[in-house]
Amino acid sequence: MSKFRRFLYILEFVLAFGPSLAVLTIGVLFSPAFLLSMYDGGWSNILIALLIVLGLLGLWGGISLIGLTLNPEQENTKPARLKVYVIAGLIASTSASIFAGTINLYLLPVFIAPLLVTLHLVIKQRSYFSASATNTYEPSPVK
Repeated sequence: MSKFRRFLYILEFVLAFGPSLAVLTIGVLFSPAFLLSMYDGGWSNILIALLIVLGLLGLWGGISLIGLTLNPEQENTKPARLKVYVIAGLIASTSASIFAGTINLYLLPVFIAPLLVTLHLVIKQRSYFSASATNTYEPSPVK
């Protein structure tokens, strides 16, 4: 893969995941307050805490996907575990998109962008996802 293509993949990833990462960081910073409010009877904050955990798993899945795309020969997360991470991220990002869409439609692209980039990277790495659970994936020869 050429350096220019690598740069484009990294730029795509940073532009798509950057704003969502900022929101996730704010959520992580305020997560102790969410957890403490659950003890006072604020059980609606469980959903926010769950979305933060799912978002963190999804971010790890996205980082693994971009790493797999940039360095297919390097050892990476097993396909079954990566599927779980990607699904967790899809649930978190879809939920955040629904919440953002009800607040303001201009916020919607911020939360839909990671979904589109994840879809792009999953399609790019579909042969890795179809590998068996024992991680017998052999990268295709470099073109």
